[in-house]
Amino acid sequence: MTTYKLTGEGYVIRDGDTKISITDTPEFPNTNPDYLVYLQWRAEGGVPLPADLPPIEQRRAAAWEAIKAERDRRAAMGVKVGANWFHSDQKSRTQQLGLVLLGQNIPAQLQWKTLTYSPPPVFVAMTPALAAAIVQATAASDTAVFTAAEVHRMTMEASAHPEQYDHTGGWPASFEDEANEAGFAFDASLL
Repeated sequence: MTTYKLTGEGYVIRDGDTKISITDTPEFPNTNPDYLVYLQWRAEGGVPLPADLPPIEQRRAAAWEAIKAERDRRAAMGVKVGANWFHSDQKSRTQQLGLVLLGQNIPAQLQWKTLTYSPPPVFVAMTPALAAAIVQATAASDTAVFTAAEVHRMTMEASAHPEQYDHTGGWPASFEDEANEAGFAFDASLL
C-alpha cells in the first residue's frame, strides 16, 4: 500500500523514499507524473501522514517570538490617564519625557492630542501634572504588559505543544479593547 507523508516544506515523501514537490500554481503548474499520481490518490480518499514536528526548542522559540511581538504591539497601544488615552509609541514617549523635563516651562495653553477611536480628535491642555501622569501610566502599563508576556512565556514553555499555545488573552486592557467594546473596529493607523 502506498503511503505519503507531508514534510511541511512543500513536499511529500512517498513510501519513505521518494520526495515529490506538491507546489502547484496557475503560473507554474506542477506536471510531474509523481505529483499527478499523488493528486489521484488524494481524490480517491487518501490522507497523507502529518509532517514531523520541529524540535520542541524551535516550537518554543517561535511561540516566544509571537508573544514578544504581541507584547511590543501592546506596549505601543496607548495609556489611559483619567478619561483619556494617550499615545505610547516610541516617538510619543520621547515627547512626553521632554514635557516632564520642561516642567513649569511647558508653553501655556499647549493642546495635546489624545487617542480617540472616532472623529473628531480630542485635545486636552497639557500641564506638568498631566505630563508626569502620562509618563507614570506608561511605566505602569509597560510593567503590566511585560508581566503578562512573561506569564504567557512560562505557560507556553510548560506546554507539550507550544505551537498551539494561545497568547491572545490575559493582557491588560488597551485602547484596542476599549474601541472594540464601544463597537468601533479598531484601526491601528490611529496609533
